[in-house]
Amino acid sequence: MTLPKLPLAASLLALALAVPPLCAHAEEVARPYSVQPASLSQALAGFSAQAGITVQFVPGLVQGLSSPGLDGDYNVEQGLAALLAGSGLGAVKIGDGVYGVVKVSADAGGTMTLPDIDITGRHAAADGSEAAGYVSENISNVGALGGMKLQDTPYSMSVTSQALLKNLLATSTDDVLKHNPFTQLYSPKSAGYASAVTIRGFGSSASLNIANDGLRFSTLADAGNFIEDTEQLEVITGLTGFLYGPASPGGLANYVLKRPTYQRYNSVTLGNAGGDNYYLHGDFGGPIDSEGKFAYRLNVLTQDGETAMDLQKRRRQMVSLALDWNISDDLQVQFDASHKESLTRGLTSYWFFANEAYRPGASSLDTDKLYSQKWAFSKNQTDKAGVRVKWRLNDTFSLRSAFAAQQYTQEYTYTGPQVDAPGRYTQPLYAFAPIETQEYSGYLFLDSQFATGPLSHKMTLGYQGNSARSLMYEDHIPSQQYSSVTGPAISLDQQPQVGKPGYSIGHGAQHISSTSDTHNLLIGDIITFNEQWSTILGVTRTQITSYNNDFIYSATPRKTEYDKSTTSPSVSLIYKPVPWLTTYATYIEGLQSGGIAPSRAVNAGSALAPQISEQYEIGAKATLGDTLFTLALFNIDKPNAYTSSARVYVQDGRQENNGLEFSVTGKVTPQLTLISGFTLLDPKVKKAATVANDGNSPINVAKQLAKVYAEYDVASAPGFAITGGAFYTGKQYADEANNYTLPSFTTFDAGARYRLPLGTSDLTLRMNVSNLTDKKYWLNSSYLGDPRTVAFSAQLEF
Repeated sequence: MTLPKLPLAASLLALALAVPPLCAHAEEVARPYSVQPASLSQALAGFSAQAGITVQFVPGLVQGLSSPGLDGDYNVEQGLAALLAGSGLGAVKIGDGVYGVVKVSADAGGTMTLPDIDITGRHAAADGSEAAGYVSENISNVGALGGMKLQDTPYSMSVTSQALLKNLLATSTDDVLKHNPFTQLYSPKSAGYASAVTIRGFGSSASLNIANDGLRFSTLADAGNFIEDTEQLEVITGLTGFLYGPASPGGLANYVLKRPTYQRYNSVTLGNAGGDNYYLHGDFGGPIDSEGKFAYRLNVLTQDGETAMDLQKRRRQMVSLALDWNISDDLQVQFDASHKESLTRGLTSYWFFANEAYRPGASSLDTDKLYSQKWAFSKNQTDKAGVRVKWRLNDTFSLRSAFAAQQYTQEYTYTGPQVDAPGRYTQPLYAFAPIETQEYSGYLFLDSQFATGPLSHKMTLGYQGNSARSLMYEDHIPSQQYSSVTGPAISLDQQPQVGKPGYSIGHGAQHISSTSDTHNLLIGDIITFNEQWSTILGVTRTQITSYNNDFIYSATPRKTEYDKSTTSPSVSLIYKPVPWLTTYATYIEGLQSGGIAPSRAVNAGSALAPQISEQYEIGAKATLGDTLFTLALFNIDKPNAYTSSARVYVQDGRQENNGLEFSVTGKVTPQLTLISGFTLLDPKVKKAATVANDGNSPINVAKQLAKVYAEYDVASAPGFAITGGAFYTGKQYADEANNYTLPSFTTFDAGARYRLPLGTSDLTLRMNVSNLTDKKYWLNSSYLGDPRTVAFSAQLEF
């Protein structure tokens, strides 16, 4: 076994490891501290950094308060008491090395009394942690609305926390979305595309809308998103136009970047993602100064080796840095920058059938073998930098702003397989020169909180914008494009490997191939009538300007330009009959960019006009004990765009999807954690140009999804947990006429986790076997499912 080479990322990893961690001291032992007079929040941050503890508090609790600081010998409780003296606040211990700041009261004799603190329930556990059953109460960014409680959002949302990302051994979004009961995998990351899923019946290779900390980016930029520097992944299903700007109706994934820690944190993970594909990941954070004004988070990654698919290799490199600058209690500036590279050789095969009658059963194929060439590849390089500002102007107004820029280059080549006769296939060459894209995204929101009579308001006025420019080479494709690299058709029993053809691309002149600019002006208001009733009213003015120049596939350049604006409403009514139950009804409209015909379409490169979709949704969210239940019923209507059996990318009629989503997340018993749910869909194509297809189901859409992931903590073996899951996908239609179906399938996972304390450090061993029975199945009409894969890791936190 040969470990991957460790270039720049490993050098930074070694440098971070060379810095000695803060020593852990017994909390009751006095030791010298020096904390300068400062705002109370900064003083607490400085003290906690020196003491190696965590101090939790609601920001509003310490707003406007200052501390005299301290200089001398104290134990932890004495130090906290000195810092909080005269503030009307006190500190209470809520766990090992964890303290909370609360209000205190004084009796007639002047004795300060702490309130009763319940630390036995789930709410004492960290948000999204194992102890909390992976239930996250908070959403970091609900688009224009900012941070909200999950149970208060009138949308179908789910959160995959940092703890769950680790325990799932996630190295790509496929590993995460596989467990989400509302998402159907469309194409695997190993096929070389961005994250592709079908949500609420809408899907394609570019279907999942993407945001980074609330900033919208184009879907193809998703190749530059890594799980390793993601704190949590927030998925909203359905339309999101009011929240994030123009977007397709299926759903959106918001990647929340890991932010700096204010206590020293070190983590090193050595893992295997399947086959001989090993990785080394370092995650480091802590304060930069003793006052807690500056803090950092550094993530580095190197990964290389052959995957569970024979002859397929995956390599990734990452350096990601985040910085916080706490200028004052009211003003925080955050910076982040990253460099990421990914390369997959031996791409997962994309299948095309001239006639669906030629499709063989998956059981007759070798799902762990390539029906393409090992030199076929997908390569991406992404450089990104951003800044965001949170500024509390006064008790009424605050500003939120963010801006990020990124440049990414994507290049790929793949081969077939194409089945034009029963039992035989060819491997046409599809080679593409690098496409260079520059993208900018930003927002500026003014938030205000005020009351009008008995009504309380949280109003947001602001702007969201995104701009992208792509460059392509004149010689984007080779003259041998579409020629079979294996010659005449061969039997499906064969998977020959041949030499790479001697083609040359990407050396001609570059021209702008496409531009896209979106502008979204909005105003929204969360109006609270009383403890039971509230509403969210919003309106957006959206403009999409796009330009597409197809100078590659057309004999003469084919240019398409669109400039469309629309005003879209969003209305939600929320009713909480009891504190643990939220019910809601939401109507939302949205404008989205038209699709661009993919490379395999005969009209490749053609752009469709912007589209308007609308959605009705009613739902409920309930927290019972340590478990969160969600339910949503929805109706979505949008224009229907797809690649027809004649390989023409068209917009044909409309697609109307009705459905129901249900999920359960949390601890159903003290030892058993469940993440489960199901989706039921009734998708239909309406007003199709082909009358016979009217009322049919769209292709590659399963009408039923059911998933369950479970963890069981073995009481007799502290730190040991058994994990596993079952994932069901219903049958799908493979053609527009609905004459051919792909059978339903169920896969199983099994694994285990063991956490071993090593002094002041923790060593966690994890292992998971996905597709335990090595089930062979068609993921959809274009891809076979992944073979059995064994993944494991060892993580040391210190």
